[in-house]
Amino acid sequence: MLGACAHASNRDVSAGPTVGARIAPSEMPVQPGDCAEALRRAADKPDLVVDRLPTPVVTRPAVLKNVPRSALRKDGSASVKVDVVIDTLGKADMKTFKVVAASHPWLVKNVRTALAKWRFEPAELAGCKVPRVYHFMASAPGHGSNSKSDR
Repeated sequence: MLGACAHASNRDVSAGPTVGARIAPSEMPVQPGDCAEALRRAADKPDLVVDRLPTPVVTRPAVLKNVPRSALRKDGSASVKVDVVIDTLGKADMKTFKVVAASHPWLVKNVRTALAKWRFEPAELAGCKVPRVYHFMASAPGHGSNSKSDR
């Protein structure tokens, strides 16, 4: 449950509409073809809502191939989640690589190496290619997993 607290004031606060108020430009849709504005917004907020998310088109090398036993949990499972910005050329900007969660450091190294070589269709906003965060997640089920209940 959310709550809020307000302090009483001696000033009269009107709850009515404000006349002459302007909507901030970032709240208005980007006009088709206004790439300067689309790029500005993407720079301000790398996870902004876009018309098309970055999409992998070349996924070699594959991730989580030949995972060593030492990188697996006791039940044989493994998982990794990372974020990285995909630039307007469709390449992962590895300076922005961020680990969200990982069950073992080997997985992070494996995913970092792979994503650096992958190629993407960049995100688009208003018909313009923009940099955008790509959320990557991979996991390997454990030995005791029930395939029907894991779906």
